[in-house]
Amino acid sequence: MDFDDLLKLALSIFLIVSGLAVAYLFFRMAGVFERLGSALRSIADEMVPILTKAQTTMDGVNREIDRVDEIMVTAVNTTKGAEAAVTTVTSALTTPVRKLGGAMEGVREALRTYRARRAADAADDAAAAASRAREAAERAAGQAAEAEAAADGRRQPAAAPSAIRHASPY
Repeated sequence: MDFDDLLKLALSIFLIVSGLAVAYLFFRMAGVFERLGSALRSIADEMVPILTKAQTTMDGVNREIDRVDEIMVTAVNTTKGAEAAVTTVTSALTTPVRKLGGAMEGVREALRTYRARRAADAADDAAAAASRAREAAERAAGQAAEAEAAADGRRQPAAAPSAIRHASPY
């Protein structure tokens, strides 16, 4: 046996051992892949019900959100209706009150005007009465003077009432 044959024998043994090692490695890898496949099947079996439950839960949440949205829309519409009702009632109550206030102010002004006219009429009546009293006093004084002059025998004409006028403050 020469060196060349010895080298071929060593190479053949190395290749046989390497092949057995690779076969053993593949056998072990097959076991790992089997366990990995089993774990994935187990996870998939557990995840499908979890995902189904999560989907059911999300569907329920979406339905509730839709209901809440409907409730909010109803609440907004109710609030708008209540606001319109309050505005209508406020308008219905304040309009007559404003009109009544205006009417009361008119009555107040009418009373002021009436009182002012009555006071002016009373002042005019008092001035006219004073004027008549003055004229009567002047006539009485004139008649007394005429009576006195007639008693003395001499006759003096009485002063005309229009000549003896006093300035009136009115």
